[in-house]
Amino acid sequence: MEPDVVGMRLERDVAGLSEVMRSGPSPYHVWAVDLLGDIGGREAADALLHCVQQPDDHPRYLPLHALSTLAKLRDRRAVPMILGRLRSADERARTARMYEDLGDVGGPEAVRELVHRLGDPKPARGVVEAVARLRPPEAVPVLMAALWSLLPGDEMHTMEALRAMRDPRTGPALLFLVQSEGTSPQLRRAAVLALTDLPEDSWPPPAGWAPEVMLRRALRDPDAATARPAAALLARTRTGLNELRGHLVDASPRRRAADRAPSCAAVTVCALIQERPELFGEAEDERDVAALIDLLDEGSVPPVRRAAAGALGSVGGAAATGALLAALGDERIGDAVARALATLPEPPVRELLAALADTSRPGGARRRGAAVALGLLKCADAASPLLAALDAENTAGVRAAAADALGALRHEPAARPLALLAGDGEEPGTLRARAVHALGLIGASDSLPVLLAAVRDPSEPVRVRAARALGRFPVAEAADALGQVASGDASRDVARESVRALARAGAPGAHVLASLTERLRWDVARELITALAGCPGAGATAALARLATSPETEDLHLPATEALADRRSPECAAPLAAVLAAGPPAHWHGVALRALAALGTDEADAHVLAYCRKYGLVSEDRRAALRSVAERRAGRPARPSSHQ
Repeated sequence: MEPDVVGMRLERDVAGLSEVMRSGPSPYHVWAVDLLGDIGGREAADALLHCVQQPDDHPRYLPLHALSTLAKLRDRRAVPMILGRLRSADERARTARMYEDLGDVGGPEAVRELVHRLGDPKPARGVVEAVARLRPPEAVPVLMAALWSLLPGDEMHTMEALRAMRDPRTGPALLFLVQSEGTSPQLRRAAVLALTDLPEDSWPPPAGWAPEVMLRRALRDPDAATARPAAALLARTRTGLNELRGHLVDASPRRRAADRAPSCAAVTVCALIQERPELFGEAEDERDVAALIDLLDEGSVPPVRRAAAGALGSVGGAAATGALLAALGDERIGDAVARALATLPEPPVRELLAALADTSRPGGARRRGAAVALGLLKCADAASPLLAALDAENTAGVRAAAADALGALRHEPAARPLALLAGDGEEPGTLRARAVHALGLIGASDSLPVLLAAVRDPSEPVRVRAARALGRFPVAEAADALGQVASGDASRDVARESVRALARAGAPGAHVLASLTERLRWDVARELITALAGCPGAGATAALARLATSPETEDLHLPATEALADRRSPECAAPLAAVLAAGPPAHWHGVALRALAALGTDEADAHVLAYCRKYGLVSEDRRAALRSVAERRAGRPARPSSHQ
């Protein structure tokens, strides 16, 4: 007869589990070890220790599993036995597991052994990972030595361990790696990130060269993941700030190409200025604004010009404002300039209104930029000139920007002219799409017929925007139209946008979303699950349950089960139990088990226990669910799983 290890775990029956370890059938004796580890405490630890010390009384290899479990309980009695096995020739094949055990149990003896192993010609990865978990200060010098022995090609796990230490003594070595020409891009990035994790009061670390100079190569790295943290490090000191300012000046298009700082470095410094404008600008050093204005020049590449515009918008001031207004009509960077003007501490609203009303200049790029900026500022005084800018005599760019701005203003008087523009088949589809989008933002009830027609327009951009706009109309007519489009439109993008819109439509959309599971369209299935996950009510729960259990939707079982689990509602107990009953054990069953255990109801607990008894405790998900139930019944908070 198979032992009821589930019942023993609920009753904290250490004696019963000890007997299963000795004489239980496979794999029950292994599960007994795991459950004793879950129970913890002195009595359970003694039982595990007995298994280790009396290997002949237990199934083969079980003592090794018991020893690892004892280590996870941080029982120091495990250390001498781990060390003995580690030094035994017969155990060489399992050394990685034993290093992990030493990392689990910790303590001076374990640290000494791990530090000693770091001195091997090529330290094992398990040793490095165990040291990273324990973070003993005495390991830092040996760990740095191990890093050099693993270069090149096998050093990243050691670098990760050094980063975890957060020890200021690693600073000089990390700076050397950042500065060295031979360092790989991956290692340089890791070294910079490790430097950012050092205590800020230890910066800058002592090094042979100035740390600011040693960071120069990282600052000039085209990978923003390396350059951005390097810039943040430089911003910690006045010398570093001067290095950043020097790169701004040296990136000027007036410099000779051979002497010019890389464009990527200029973009990085401009991004830092946007994040930390208090460190720059006229109040700190008026040269900063002058350097940024230089970068706006047409001789700079567009990415640098756009970045400089954003930085000028952050620092502000009269000079920055004037330069941005002068660049407003540049078609290559107009949008970036408009955004920068809108973010200025004191936006030049009067000048922008004048630019919007000025029809004397050809091309309309300046008027378009002004419309964009005024829309971002939500300037109510701009409504009348924006309405005038919708006129057909203006360029498509100006009209599109005006439509966007009117939508941002939620200006209801604009609904009628926007509706006329949206329905005019002679106009470009992209322009009509912008008008449709604005109608959705305004939300006037009279716009609904226009949007219902637009969602079936021949132009795909118009249909996409119309679907998005209909999500702002929580009525059955809009929801039904979106449901038809979601299931029948030839464009995947339109169908996806319709599903997302239904999720925003409230109660009318929830019913339609649930019905879409019965006529499932596979190219929007993931969006459908996400939408249903955000819908309250039994209908959405039932729809998710269908997707999580139907044999025809097996590819969706995991995301649908996760969506059910995230609802954390007692009404989900039966659907989650249905997931467990739908076919043999699968990897998404673990999600359902954990969710049931978290519900904390008698019904949910019964499903967990029945499943664990039927299919055993072979996975951590099952043991974690059982642990939650057992600890709750015992009145204790459940301990987190090591795999969570």
